[in-house]
Amino acid sequence: MTTYALLSEYLSAYNQHDVNKIIDFLHPNCRVIFNDQIVLQGVDAMRPTYEHDFLNPNASATIIEHNQDLDEQDRIRVVLKTNDNRLIDVTYVFETKENDDKIHRKKMIEHIIHSLKFL
Repeated sequence: MTTYALLSEYLSAYNQHDVNKIIDFLHPNCRVIFNDQIVLQGVDAMRPTYEHDFLNPNASATIIEHNQDLDEQDRIRVVLKTNDNRLIDVTYVFETKENDDKIHRKKMIEHIIHSLKFL
């Protein structure tokens, strides 16, 4: 499974507001990094963030641009557009294991937020 496919599954769970499925994608020590600072670390810290997001019944995110370096198949950089008109430039890093040139589903270990803009 490609990193893009993994990310698409994660965002599908997000758009369905399925907190348990989202948490299943995350490494137990998953981190969110913004402005070179760790702002959240660990599943227990991240769960309330998702639950808060889903207080808005329209919460959603759509990939509008993506870029994956073929030399770094464990990460993908995307620009997301949210339902409240934010553009988020973020790199998602997955823990990967290669086997016969395929990437098998592994846990997401980092969200590196490069920028956040309101339209």
